[in-house]
Amino acid sequence: MLDKIRLENYELLNQKVYRALKKGIIRGDIQPNSKLILTEIAKSLSVSNTPIREAVNKLASEGLVTIIPNKGIIVKKINIDDFQEILQIRAFLDGLIAKLASQKMTVKDIDNLDKIIDEMEQCVEEDDRLAYNDLDIKFHDLLLNIAGNNTLKEIYNNLIEQGYRFRLRTLKISDRMSKSLREHKEIALKLKEKNPDEANRVSQEHIESISKSIEEDEKKKLE
Repeated sequence: MLDKIRLENYELLNQKVYRALKKGIIRGDIQPNSKLILTEIAKSLSVSNTPIREAVNKLASEGLVTIIPNKGIIVKKINIDDFQEILQIRAFLDGLIAKLASQKMTVKDIDNLDKIIDEMEQCVEEDDRLAYNDLDIKFHDLLLNIAGNNTLKEIYNNLIEQGYRFRLRTLKISDRMSKSLREHKEIALKLKEKNPDEANRVSQEHIESISKSIEEDEKKKLE
């Protein structure tokens, strides 16, 4: 009985360490290319090295850190090429999510979708990019929950988190926010029409549009 209680508490501690490190990396509190020192983390979080090692292994499996033998643990820097690869995969996943969600939309779901779109439109008018970013996440999270596929949700969320550091950067691209609003309105329309194939198509095109905007922005920087 006591062994079981210790194990459950230990597993909970592992998860807390993992979430704390992951949040720090995603938000940029732990900078890319920085080295993670287990003893320093252990002291900061008041835990032993063991749960930290297991948390680091999980972060490595998600591509957030790189474990280099005889050198240490390095926070991975996601460059434009990495982000474009993430978007290639995301296009197919977003299409699938929209296709599944379109077949399950309820009146309440449609109302929630319309409310998010209205708030996004207001953000565009006020040029509030931070609030728009939060609503963008809320929009796609809503579709993900409606789709109701837990395995898809886990895969998608891991992918999204790897590219989180680029989300706000894309919205800084000229006209990207207004384009994004139009694309989200189109997705919402196909969802309300309960047209799975069209919902799939416009959702993929939305992600491909982000990728194209990034390419064009990079070319301008080189001119």
